[in-house]
Amino acid sequence: MKPLMIRYQKEVRVDVVQAIIKGELLLEEAMEKYGIVSKKTVVRWLKRHQYETLIEEQKTSTT
Repeated sequence: MKPLMIRYQKEVRVDVVQAIIKGELLLEEAMEKYGIVSKKTVVRWLKRHQYETLIEEQKTSTT
C-alpha cells in the first residue's frame, strides 16, 4: 500500500519554517500546531529554505 501524500499550502509551509527559524516553535511543536504528520516534510522545507536563502545571498553578493 502506497503512503498517502499530503500537500500543504505555501502559507503553511512559510509559517512553519519562519516559526522554527525565529525560535518561536520547536519542530515537534510546529508539527502539532499545524497538523503535520511527517517530520521529514518539515525537515525538507527547512533544507529548501536554507538552499534558497543561500542562492539569494550569492545573487546579491555578485551584483
